[in-house]
Amino acid sequence: MLWQLKRLSDGKPLNEPGDLPEDWGPIFGLHGVIDKLGDLSWLGPSYSDMGWVEVEGELPPMPEEATPSELLWEEAKAELRNTDWLMLLDAPITVEKRTEWKEYRKKLRAIREQKGFPDNVVWPSEPK
Repeated sequence: MLWQLKRLSDGKPLNEPGDLPEDWGPIFGLHGVIDKLGDLSWLGPSYSDMGWVEVEGELPPMPEEATPSELLWEEAKAELRNTDWLMLLDAPITVEKRTEWKEYRKKLRAIREQKGFPDNVVWPSEPK
């Protein structure tokens, strides 16, 4: 079961369904907490038409945390995006510098193929 804050006069949702905050029990005391949350008028005039209502549904599954491999690959992709402009033909760099940047970007793309990845990664040096 989920909870949703609603306007009591017309049932309009005021937030997305979800769990109640974990710290509400100690604030209100565990006895009668549901009765107090169903009508929040006791909090003052601004809350006179609000209440927490139980609604059907389930929370979506929590996203899995990114693995170290994924985090490192995202970092490499970000650096590739940041240097994309250097590969444009009208980028204001010499042919030699473009070659250095191409090699740097090639090493970034191969980061996952390093022996010891993701625990021991040697990042390529950015061209000067």
